[in-house]
Parts: sequence; structure tokens; C-alpha cells
Amino acid sequence: MDATIKYVRKIPVWKVILGFAALGVGVLGLVLMDFVPGIVSLLFGLIMLKTEGSEINLESQTFRKTTSVVGFSFGKWQTLQNPEYISVFNTTEDITIRALTAETTNSLPIIVLNIFYGQNKKITVYKTKNVKDAFDVAAHISDALLIDLLDATEKGNFKWVDKDLYRDKGEIVYID
Repeated sequence: MDATIKYVRKIPVWKVILGFAALGVGVLGLVLMDFVPGIVSLLFGLIMLKTEGSEINLESQTFRKTTSVVGFSFGKWQTLQNPEYISVFNTTEDITIRALTAETTNSLPIIVLNIFYGQNKKITVYKTKNVKDAFDVAAHISDALLIDLLDATEKGNFKWVDKDLYRDKGEIVYID
């Protein structure tokens, strides 16, 4: 059994298609044309295929935030010190779009999973837009690390989730 839990943010299909097309054009550009356009296309393809995630090694109690490109993950391992609980909460993610003379920032809703340890220190381990996906991942991590699961999706209304019932029935039931 693999002792490493891996979560990687999914890349939209259109980005995968565009990324592999750019890689193909880049390789052809390097072989048939000039060096600079080939490198630019390769870099564009790699940027389109880049995604973020996290890995938790249960045996060594370590974690790392990862950047993955075409299945290869990079990141520095850090010690996971006495995890207490995992929290699922709603927040917003700011995305800045820049043009030649203009800039705008859009806030998009997102669900974030944090593992809390020590004196309210936290590690962000996963981000998603889907509530069910967030609770599935949080339940998996809480079972693997033997920690509690906190539903903090409503501002100011934090509730502990019964992990056993969620795992068995897929329903969120709160513990009093």
C-alpha cells in the first residue's frame, strides 16, 4: 500500500489540448524552424499543463506543496507536526488579469482544506470548487491522519463532522 496521499488540482480539458498542441508546435519549431519560437511554444505548453497540489507521506509524517507538470511533481518536504484537525471552508481566490494598459482582479469562490497543528498553525493541502469533492478529500485525509473534520463552510458557524457516517453514507452529519 502506498503511504503517500496525493491531491492535484485538475486541469481543464481545453488547457490540456492547448498545452499539448503548444508542446508539439514547440518541438516542430525547434527541429524545423528557429530556436526562439520553438522555446516560446514549449514554455507556453508547459505553463498550460502546470498544476498545483499537495502530498502527505503518512509513514514519515511529512508533507509538501507541489507544482506538477506532465505528471512530474516538484516541492520541498516538510515535517507534519502533530496534526489536530482538518478544516473545510469557503473563501475567495483573487485572479488578476493584465492587458497592455489595463488590469482587473476578479474574486472567485473556492473551497480550501487546511490541516491545523500546534498553536493554530495551518497547512493548505487542497483547493476545489466542488463541495462534495472537498468533503471527500477532507474525510480521506482525516481518516489517514486520525484527526477530526471541521465544517467551516458557513462563516461563524463551525461544526464537527461525523466522519464515520460521512464515509458510510456520504451524508454530512454533525456531532453535538
